[in-house]
Amino acid sequence: MVSAIPERAKRDGWVAEYASPAAHVVAGWVEALASAALFVVGLLRYVAGFNRGAGWTYVVHRPTLTYGDFFGVGALGYLSYLLTPVAWLAVYCFGEGIVRALDAAFSQRMLGIALVVLPWRALEAARRGRERARLARRLGPERPDEVIAWEGSAVALTVLASRRKPWAPHQVIRYGDGFFRLLGVTAARQGGHEAFRYDFGHLEPREVIRGAVLEYTPGGRPAVASAAESATPPEAHGRT
Repeated sequence: MVSAIPERAKRDGWVAEYASPAAHVVAGWVEALASAALFVVGLLRYVAGFNRGAGWTYVVHRPTLTYGDFFGVGALGYLSYLLTPVAWLAVYCFGEGIVRALDAAFSQRMLGIALVVLPWRALEAARRGRERARLARRLGPERPDEVIAWEGSAVALTVLASRRKPWAPHQVIRYGDGFFRLLGVTAARQGGHEAFRYDFGHLEPREVIRGAVLEYTPGGRPAVASAAESATPPEAHGRT
């Protein structure tokens, strides 16, 4: 059951305790052997039904019968079984089981069964779409960034943005004549809508800068406020 779900879901959480490459090798071969057995059983049952139906109708209307006629009826039954969705599914699962077993053995990945993974991904995509739509309604129309420079606070700079910034954790930006390091991101109110609040601290002169430094130029002059004068000082906001 664990081997059927997507690989990402098996890397974290309680499911990870029941997932291992060795178990997925076994699960892959079980899938291949089970689908091969179902293919053979389905083939025999389909050909038997074909011979009692269309095949029997063909045979009884022949003026003379040869071994070639019987062979042709049987071959037509076998070939027509390959055109059924059940046969396609069995052949696909047979190949998928072998691929999953070999992949788990050589690369240590733990791929899931496509018949489960694809609906799972579709549901995840629908959920992410609903979340993006709700977030877009809360954020409202796109607006210019609002920049606040704080005095007398551990947070030296705050950027209120109506859209998420592609800033990595601890991102260093250059704004004006100073360098600032990202401390955290929270949700805040900006007018009648929500916004992303990016809090930055001063980068000390002797601190080592890791990663790329981004030049931040939102336009306009920053608003200057004192933490003591603000109704919502930076320390009041939790960070994520």
